[in-house]
Amino acid sequence: MKIPISRRNFLAVGAATVGGILAGGAVLLNQSEEPSEGDKLYVTPTSLPKAPIAPRTGHSVTWTGSELAVWGGWNGDKARPQYFTDGALYSPTTRLWRMMPKVSLSPRSEHLAVWSGSELLIWGGDASGLLRDGAAYSPQKNVWRALPDAPLELSAAEPRVYSRSIIFAPARYRIPLGKPAVPLLVFDQENKRWRVIKGSGVHVIDMAADSAGVVALTFDPSRNVLMTQRLDRDLARLERATKLPLDSSVDSAGLLWSGTGLVGVFSEGSQSRIVELGDGTRWREMGRFSSRVFRSKAELHGDRQPNRMWMASGHIWSASSHGVAVYDPRAARLRSASRTVAFAGGCPSEMTPVIAGNQLLMWGGRGCDGFVGKDDAMGMAVELPTR
Repeated sequence: MKIPISRRNFLAVGAATVGGILAGGAVLLNQSEEPSEGDKLYVTPTSLPKAPIAPRTGHSVTWTGSELAVWGGWNGDKARPQYFTDGALYSPTTRLWRMMPKVSLSPRSEHLAVWSGSELLIWGGDASGLLRDGAAYSPQKNVWRALPDAPLELSAAEPRVYSRSIIFAPARYRIPLGKPAVPLLVFDQENKRWRVIKGSGVHVIDMAADSAGVVALTFDPSRNVLMTQRLDRDLARLERATKLPLDSSVDSAGLLWSGTGLVGVFSEGSQSRIVELGDGTRWREMGRFSSRVFRSKAELHGDRQPNRMWMASGHIWSASSHGVAVYDPRAARLRSASRTVAFAGGCPSEMTPVIAGNQLLMWGGRGCDGFVGKDDAMGMAVELPTR
């Protein structure tokens, strides 16, 4: 199904990138190399049926394993802001939407949303002031229940489900330069208790779980230093791990678990380097390339939306407002589809898509004109090749 150009603004996703040569402990990027987008990546974009909720931005999209859950947000009008407290679920199997029941939470946007394995958990957000309260929704029972308030205000945080706990890192963007780092928060689902982990002044920009536990990628903006730090077994404190041999010119980074090792992706502009962390102290290069479509995951500077990066069958995938790309480290092969191809000419922004098998699902956001209009109540599914 061809998507009209008016279907716009569905995502702001990405994947991490890096490039350079290790010399004297620093990464020196080759800026003379022109971006090469590699081979064509063949994707199939299709529009979703119209949702039963109003157009919006600042909402959450979460994959439950079988449905796309959309909740909250606002109308994007600073002069006359309207915040929402409703939501809906979309099934790719039936191509049908269903409304969520009403919840006692106040309307909000930029809230945190995470799938625990059985419930959609909502916390915090912003509605002319940051919030701490939360609620859990069970799609199977179609009911909400209250959750304990978070110890700190939460907005656009990055959750990681590990064992019976959920770890909340600060947002992957809007790093508050010159201000104290926001600590990690851990919610124990079994005991329904919160715990605060102070990060010694560094910002956690990404996390990944390996065979030994949880590793955090941290950034010290005062010194332009990237490090990996491991959470202890009790998820109570961060332990110093490895200072990465990277030049201060690196502007975005991400961390993944490949199934056999940790993979770091670092970038400066369009130059990308992918490396594997072996024994925790030495990095092995897996590849380097130059691409504008393959984008970094966590921005270290500025106020840009986060990107999406994930690993499947040994391939590193990226989705951003620039398009979709995949890199195969074993074959050193890059394939990409630009925004025009991947999103049928849309203007994906202010929207993070969810990964649903071999599909990207996304909904809502602002249009190409920068406003939220009736056409922006539409969504998109981007079918990705399986090999």
